[in-house]
Amino acid sequence: MRVLLAGLATRHRDAVVRLPSKGFTLESGRRIGQIGALGRMPDVVLLECEAVDEVALDTCVRLRSACDAPIVTVTGRADTSAWLRGHDVGIDDFLVDPFGVDELAARLRIAVRPALVAATENRGAGLVYGPLHISEQSRTVTVHGSRVQLRPKEYRLLVALTRRAGQALSRQQLIDRLWPAGWEGAERALEAHVHGLRRKLAVPGLIATVRGVGYRLISQESYLRLDER
Repeated sequence: MRVLLAGLATRHRDAVVRLPSKGFTLESGRRIGQIGALGRMPDVVLLECEAVDEVALDTCVRLRSACDAPIVTVTGRADTSAWLRGHDVGIDDFLVDPFGVDELAARLRIAVRPALVAATENRGAGLVYGPLHISEQSRTVTVHGSRVQLRPKEYRLLVALTRRAGQALSRQQLIDRLWPAGWEGAERALEAHVHGLRRKLAVPGLIATVRGVGYRLISQESYLRLDER
């Protein structure tokens, strides 16, 4: 698995330099503008930063414009606001100090796995729901005919909600589908992904919060009433 290092800090270097012993190939020292010159794109990008600040977020925006690989950020600190802003600009996962090489390797593999699974899926024509169309064969999403770019976990979250449209899915049900068992950051990550999905789809009211339970895609009938307003 190829890892592109985009380092804004060096405090995590001990864990990073041990990644080859876990089966990773490191690609480092390349400016973002030169990513396209790689023989092939990396499987995942590892961004090191002291904090998820404006510099780190701007770096992620430039990374995302140059490369569609998942972005995992390792940082000294990240609060809820950083999570939400980071996911908005394309960060797939955060890893906050302290951590070791085993946890870092696991997070990188988890970030890549949805893209690998999606690449092998072929489930026919897809799902149609109001203005929303999901092609599971090409893994594309459109709203009112316009393409919506989603990260791998956002896509899987939307598919899970659409297949059970009108039914509430608990937070734990969604977490079990998207993250490994026992991962402490899953609850916060789910909230960030729902926030990002709502913003990108831009259909107010489509994804409802079910207080004390989780989330649901509103029923087709409810959407039609909503669309008539």
